[in-house]
Amino acid sequence: MRHEPAESLAAMVLSYLDDDEVALLPDDPVTEVRLNTWSYSVGAGAVDVPAVVAALDVVAAALRQRLATRSSGTFYAWYDEQAGALRCSLSSFPPAKLPFRAPYLVTSDAVAVVQLAAADAEPGVVSCSELVDVTDDAAGASMPQEQPPPPLPVWCAALQ
Repeated sequence: MRHEPAESLAAMVLSYLDDDEVALLPDDPVTEVRLNTWSYSVGAGAVDVPAVVAALDVVAAALRQRLATRSSGTFYAWYDEQAGALRCSLSSFPPAKLPFRAPYLVTSDAVAVVQLAAADAEPGVVSCSELVDVTDDAAGASMPQEQPPPPLPVWCAALQ
């Protein structure tokens, strides 16, 4: 689900709690990702970092309470630079086993993730100079010609 920035990013993050369909589905991780991942568009210069961090903490605390009788899980957030969006999701897996295909760095500091959104002068725009050439190696695997980017920081809150 994608929200446009008509309201504050903090208010959009808090709206995660309005969705009664978010659920821990350890036996169906594909459906779990589809149901639980929300995307919030970020407007340039429109991020109140302390308010968004507080909203993430409120959502994590409410999910802990809502899901207390069920198995453990992880509420997590990351900034998707290409989409210009803060994304939030809920997983039945621990932080080290989240469904990312690229390297990521688990952090307990939500400020680190939200500051990426706040610092993005043109959310959703990646300049040509930031693009990396990719070539195929002899085995057919795509390999970047330059150093790979640093791991994606992902804020995680355990729900146990």
